[in-house]
Amino acid sequence: MGAETAELVETRDRRDERGRQIVDGARRAALITAYEHCGLTQRAFARREGVAYGTFVAWLGRYRRGEALGGEKPLNFQEL
Repeated sequence: MGAETAELVETRDRRDERGRQIVDGARRAALITAYEHCGLTQRAFARREGVAYGTFVAWLGRYRRGEALGGEKPLNFQEL
């Protein structure tokens, strides 16, 4: 039998502890802007961009509710 070899490829993708890719807020905003102007369905757009459909729908929902896309918490004001 032949020897197996493996090659480690550095992609510079940031990953969380579960191995999921971390996408920064600027990239999320760019994807949502591109989606709004492309005319594709959410599923087709997510597939084309290589983003999980459920993840993209969650980003879009947060955006439409006015929440921050970059992982930072939006400011909430409370009357004193």
